[in-house]
Amino acid sequence: MHNRIAGLLGIARRAGHVAVGFDAVVTAVKADKAKLVLCAADISPKTAKEWQFATRDKTVASLSLPLSKEELGKALGYAKPVGLTAVDDEGFAKGIRALILEQSKEE
Repeated sequence: MHNRIAGLLGIARRAGHVAVGFDAVVTAVKADKAKLVLCAADISPKTAKEWQFATRDKTVASLSLPLSKEELGKALGYAKPVGLTAVDDEGFAKGIRALILEQSKEE
C-alpha cells in the first residue's frame, strides 16, 4: 500500500501538482491552491505546531502519511527528507486520500 501512495505522489509531482516543503506548502495554502496537505509520519512536533500556526485562518484537508520523511522525499524524487507536501489537483488529492483511508481500515 505504501508503494501505491508513493507512486501516486511521484506521478503528481512529475505532473507539477505538488508543493514540497514547509514554505511552499504554506504559500499554496494561503493562495487557496492546496487541495490536500500531507504530513510525514515522523514530522517533528515543532513543525506540526508551526504548521498549525501558519495556517490557522485557512481550511484545508490535512492527513498524516504512513511514510517517513525519508520515504516521502524519495517518493517525490528528492535525495533529502520531506516533512510536508501539498497537492493542488483535486483528482490526485482524492486518489491519495482514498489510498490512505483504505490503508487505515486495513490496519
